[in-house]
Amino acid sequence: MRSTGFRRVRVKTSSASKTFILNHERILRKQVYDLSAADLCEYPAWEFAIDEEGEDGQDEASVRPLPLHDIDDHLDGSAIVAAEFTLADGTILPGYLTPRTRPNMTLGDIQPQIITDRGQVMFWYGRCPMKLENLYNLLQRSSSEVFPIRFKAMLPIENHEYIGEIPGFLALGDDFETVTIVK
Repeated sequence: MRSTGFRRVRVKTSSASKTFILNHERILRKQVYDLSAADLCEYPAWEFAIDEEGEDGQDEASVRPLPLHDIDDHLDGSAIVAAEFTLADGTILPGYLTPRTRPNMTLGDIQPQIITDRGQVMFWYGRCPMKLENLYNLLQRSSSEVFPIRFKAMLPIENHEYIGEIPGFLALGDDFETVTIVK
């Protein structure tokens, strides 16, 4: 008989204590930009399925649930973990970030994303254009209600505490070094 791989994990958040039930058979595949709050509740860690890239329906944005005991092996940008975001107005929203172990990590390294019922909101745009009106519509709030945002990863990860603050939407300047905060 094959093991089902189910495991219960209790994670304490500022609003409540949640129990995650994880199925580690890794059958589920999704696009990272399609992950929902419910997906992150059920599976608080996901890895990019780069070994399946090129298979039918799979590409560089395909993710699959990651067993919690494997998280520390994915601190190279190949996984995402559930995170909690607290907006300036006190609203708490779910989302995720990419854990890494680089020294002097930036928001561009960990790529925090909020998940709303209307879609995901990213904060690091690099050289890509952003449409502020669309982003605030997804959050259904004004700039002063949103920023600054505090965030924290919801899982313990190899002696690192992933907490921080997002001052605004971030873009890379024409010199490819200067980071501009846009609100």
